[in-house]
Formats: sequence, structure tokens, C-alpha cells
Amino acid sequence: MKQETHTQAGYSICTYRIRLYDRHFNWIVKTKALYEKVVQHFLTVLEQKSELLEQSDFNLLRILEILCIGTKEMKGQGILPEFPMNGFPKIPLYFRRSAINAAITGARSINMHKKNETDNFLNTERATCVHEETVERGSNVRVTNGVMTLYKGMYRKFTDKTIELKLFNGEKWVWVTYPFTGREFPKEAERLSPMLVIEKKNVYLNVPMKQTVSDIRTIKERMQQEIQICAVAFPDYDVMAAAVILSKDGQQKECQFFRGGKQKEYQKKRILEQIQTSIKSRGFHPNGQENTVLYSRLRQINQYYAHRISRQIVNYCLEKQIKILVLPNYEITIDFKEKQYMTTNNYRWLGRSIIQKLQYKAFQEGIVVTTVKPYHTSDTCHICGATIAKYNEGHVAGKKYYGGKLYVCPNGHKGNSAENAANNIGKQFLNYFN
Repeated sequence: MKQETHTQAGYSICTYRIRLYDRHFNWIVKTKALYEKVVQHFLTVLEQKSELLEQSDFNLLRILEILCIGTKEMKGQGILPEFPMNGFPKIPLYFRRSAINAAITGARSINMHKKNETDNFLNTERATCVHEETVERGSNVRVTNGVMTLYKGMYRKFTDKTIELKLFNGEKWVWVTYPFTGREFPKEAERLSPMLVIEKKNVYLNVPMKQTVSDIRTIKERMQQEIQICAVAFPDYDVMAAAVILSKDGQQKECQFFRGGKQKEYQKKRILEQIQTSIKSRGFHPNGQENTVLYSRLRQINQYYAHRISRQIVNYCLEKQIKILVLPNYEITIDFKEKQYMTTNNYRWLGRSIIQKLQYKAFQEGIVVTTVKPYHTSDTCHICGATIAKYNEGHVAGKKYYGGKLYVCPNGHKGNSAENAANNIGKQFLNYFN
């Protein structure tokens, strides 16, 4: 009799980035500058009345509005607020509340920073001067990180192609329609408050999307019900990921390779050649500022392939109805200078980046991701556990042939080395449950 599967629903939040077309850029800059000033005003109030930070965020927002704006009763009686917003134009309600919440977050962060510094230096001769320095510079700390959160009253008519923003043009507030570009929004997701970011001459909106997740069962719950898992290894050649589907007893059902490494390397080679040409013609700058755009393009290529491969793996799991995805856990950053035999670098190997994107993409689809430490997953035979020798076709196998795509072990087992590593990753996970 087939065991009935009960699932629990949840949700995930993923941020989508869109770029606004150039239109009244100076108005956006003025609005952002005004936002920073309003945040600073409320931050100053919180520095003078730090005891208010003991209140909840909800209560603190209302208290700050009374201290700076007042109430109808106060206006009727001619009573001025304690910290009036003199010198400011009329501030819309939701613009002000966004600024207040940013100030509250910043004040709590500054307060925690002061406390940590005081604790760290309390028993040293520098304790007093360090603490005083922190208090003195506290009011000048940027608490918004260049981001302005837009509440409902500051944007409207948010479609799949345009959005209307309420901006301050230096004299009054006006509504401006902005077309935008970016990846398509998921149809059934809820759009949360977007965050406006200015980068040089470009304006972006980071839009959090809240999506329902159909299955949030734990690993333990799934292992009681699922009959198969998918394990993935990340080699460093044309095959960017190798996935194997294993039954609960560790038997391989099938294998899938995800390619694209050659194409990626060709695209990056062209850019690296441009960088070298630039260095030769213009000289090398220690900060690499002359080649910022080219290096940015390298990172964009990496991001594109990391997103592409991670999406292909997720789609493969959905097609095969896999609910558990097992990956290697690369906790320690790889020092490529010490591992010259890897013949790779930070701009080439994308394993860690693919894993990061898999973790949230898989969760959104109801697939849980777990990891194992990749000890000896690439140098032992998944069938007998013996140490393997790697090689490429037409070459002689050797234990120091680290880049070989094929492998053979002393007991005669042989095959694809990436497939072998994926098997070892999956079996290492299954050992916890068998």
C-alpha cells in the first residue's frame, strides 16, 4: 500500500532587480537626498532620547511622529512638537514613515555598535576615548546604505512594464511613470515594498517577491516518504555540474551532465584579452580602475551561467519528481594560489556560486537542499572505496592527474570522474539514514 504524503506549505522571499529608464534623474536624486535628511532628523532625535529604543518599533514610530509632527489636539491648542521638522517641505505620510523605520534600524545598529566597543575596550586605557569617538561620529553614520524603501503611498500602478513613483522635484511632489527592464516577475508572487537604489547614473528598484512554497517538510520527514535523492558535483571543465539520482540504498538510477563551460570560457577569454590589451596600452593601475567595466562584464558572465546551471538543475529535479537535493559544502574559501594543480581561478570555477543560487531556487519549488562535507568525494571510487587515478582519453591514468575527466580504480572500476564524485556525495548523505 502506497504511503500517503502530507506536505506543509510556507513561503519564500526573493529579490528581483529592475532598472528604470532614464527619466527625470535629477528628481530622483533630489528625492533621495531629502529622504536622507529626514532619516537624519529622526536619528538625531533618537540619539538625544536613546531610552526610547526600549520601545517596540511600532510604538516607537508613533512616539517619533508625536515628537516631530505633533497631534491634531496639539495643533488645536497651539502646542509645538518638541523636535519640529523646520526647514523641510511637506513630507508625505508614507515617505516619513519609511524614513522613521530606517532611522530606528540605524539607531539600534549604532547603539549596539557603541555597546560592543565599550565592552571590548572597557578594561583598557583607550576605553574612554574610543567610546567618546563613537558617540561623536554616531550622528554622521549612513544608516540607509544608499537604499530608500518605498511604501505604498510612494508608488502606484506597478505593472509588469511600468511603475509610477512619487518624487520631489525641488518645489512639489509629482507622480512620474517609469518603464523598466529586468527579468520577468513570477505571476503568482506578492510584490513587497520596492527599494530604490542609485548607482552612478543608473536607477534600480530591488523588489522583494513573496512566493508560496508548496512543501516545507524537513529532511527527516522527507526521508521517511521519498524513495530517491539527487546528488550534484561541480567539476571544472565543460561539464559545470554532474547530477546523479540515487535510490535510498545508494543505487544509481540515472545521471545528467549540465554543460556550458567551454562557451563560458570562450566569452571570458575575449574579455581577458581586452583587459590585457588595455593594460599594455594604458599601463597597469594598482586598483584596476581603468578596467572596472571589463571586470564587471566578467562577473556578469559568471552570474549568468551560475543562474542558468542552477535553474537547469532545479528543472531536472522537478521533471524527475525529486524532493531532496544533496550538494557539497564548501565552507572554507579555496586558495587557488596554493592549489596550482587546479588550473583554475575565482573567475572560472563557479561551484560555490551555483550552490548559493540553488539553495533558494530549489526551496521556492518545494525541494529541500542539504549539504555534506566533500571529504574524499573526488579521489575515491564510489563502488569499492579505493583511491582512484584520473586521466583524459588517450592519456595514462595517474594519482596526480587532478584534472582528469575519467577515472579508474585498482579494482577495475572506471567511468566519469564527475559522476563518481556525485555518487560519493549522495552516498555520504545516505549513510546518515541507513
